[in-house]
Amino acid sequence: MSGVEIKQVAPSVGLGEGPYWSQEDKALLFVDIVNGDVHRLFLETGRHQVLHVEADESGASVSLVIPVEGDRDLFLVGLGRSLAVVRWAVSDPDRHAVKAEAVLHTVDPQSPTNRFNDGKCDPQGRLWAGTMGFESTPGEPRLHQGSLFRLGHDLQLSHMVDKISIANGLAWSHDKKTFYYIDSCTYCVEAFDYDDNTGSISNRRPVLGYKAAGLQKDIPDGMCIDEAGNLWVANFYGKKVICVDPHAGKILRTVELPAQLTTSVCWGGPDYSTLFVTSARTGLTEEQLAAEPGEGGTFAITGLGARGVPPTKFKADMSLLRAKLAK
Repeated sequence: MSGVEIKQVAPSVGLGEGPYWSQEDKALLFVDIVNGDVHRLFLETGRHQVLHVEADESGASVSLVIPVEGDRDLFLVGLGRSLAVVRWAVSDPDRHAVKAEAVLHTVDPQSPTNRFNDGKCDPQGRLWAGTMGFESTPGEPRLHQGSLFRLGHDLQLSHMVDKISIANGLAWSHDKKTFYYIDSCTYCVEAFDYDDNTGSISNRRPVLGYKAAGLQKDIPDGMCIDEAGNLWVANFYGKKVICVDPHAGKILRTVELPAQLTTSVCWGGPDYSTLFVTSARTGLTEEQLAAEPGEGGTFAITGLGARGVPPTKFKADMSLLRAKLAK
C-alpha cells in the first residue's frame, strides 16, 4: 500500500492487548495479559517502563489499562476477574512491581477461571469491560461464560450483556448514538443503539459478518474508530487489520502485518494519525515463531491517510474513589 509504513516499536510479549495513547505523556500504554504486566512506551525518547501487577485471589492476568481522570498516577486495570486501581508514576523505575491499591469489583463467581479481557471508556467516561471463559487454546474459550459490564462514575457496576464468549473490541460513533462491539466467537462486528445520557444499549444487530466477508480463518479482536467514523479491527489469526464502513457493512481496506496474531488497535501520536497494533505469540509453535519473529510485537502504522480522536479517561467521582483507596 503506497505510503504506508509499518514499524515494530516494542519488543515481543506473550499476549499484547489494550493499547491506549496517553497524549499527556506522549506514550503508548498496553498490557501483556499472560505475564501480568503493563507497558508504557515513550515514543519520543524510547524509554520503556514495565509495571508488574501482583496477582490477587481472582487471578494474575492484567487485561486492560485506562488512566483515571484527575490523578495522573492512577489507572484502572483488569486483574483476573477483578477491576482494580493501581498507582504508577512516570518517576517510578523502568521495572517496577505493585499490588493493587484497591479492588473495585470482582465478577463471575460462578466461573472462577474467567478473566477480564478488553475494556474502554464511553464518551461520558464510564468504563465498559467484558470477561471471557478459560482458553485451552488461543481463540478457543469455554463458550458463553462471560459478560459485558459498565462501571459508572459512582463506581457502581452494571451488567449489560450476558453469554459473551470472548469480550473484545469496543467503539462509539461520533454522534454518540451507536455502540460497536465484538464478541470474537460470533465472528461478527455488531452494533447497539446507545443512549449517552443513561449509558443504556438496545437493538443489537450485525455490522459485518466475517464469513460473508470472506474472512473464514480470521477472528475479530480489538477495534477502534477513526475521525471519519470507520472502524479498524485487528484480526487474530489473520495477520492483518481491516477498515470497515459500519454503515455499508463493507471492508474498505486491509493492512497486512508481520504478525499472525494481531490483537488490538488504537490511534495515537501527536495528531492521532498513527495506528498502533498489538499482537501475541502465546500458543504459537517454535516453527511459527521462527518464520515470523514479529509475533507478539507492537507496531506503529503511519501513512494511512486517516486519523483517530483522543480516547476517554475513566471519570470517577473522586471523593468515592479516594474513599476506596483509603481503606
